[in-house]
Amino acid sequence: MRVDNPRLRRVAGGLIVGSACAGVLAIADRAGGDGSLARAFEGAALFMAAAAYLAHVLAHHQQRRELLTRSILVSAFALWGIVQIAPGLPGDAILNDVVIVLFVVDLAILVTPWR
Repeated sequence: MRVDNPRLRRVAGGLIVGSACAGVLAIADRAGGDGSLARAFEGAALFMAAAAYLAHVLAHHQQRRELLTRSILVSAFALWGIVQIAPGLPGDAILNDVVIVLFVVDLAILVTPWR
């Protein structure tokens, strides 16, 4: 079943623009400011990227399996956002490793020849 939702496509577009803007603000804060807001901007950029991808997937999915596999990438971005805004969190190194594994698993699903 093919789903195409123009409203969710617009939401995804707005979120990705917001994500890019937050990333630019993080760079500007580190380059020209005191860097005190950079982590918050980095986290916001990652959370908005996760939300944008989720909206995109919901707007364009063809099968329920796609929703499951694409949720891996959404989870990776969201967890990475947590690592950015809470660097002193107990277990943040493990959480960072989980993010890496999620990105690798997502890539493996994408490039696997036996799909």
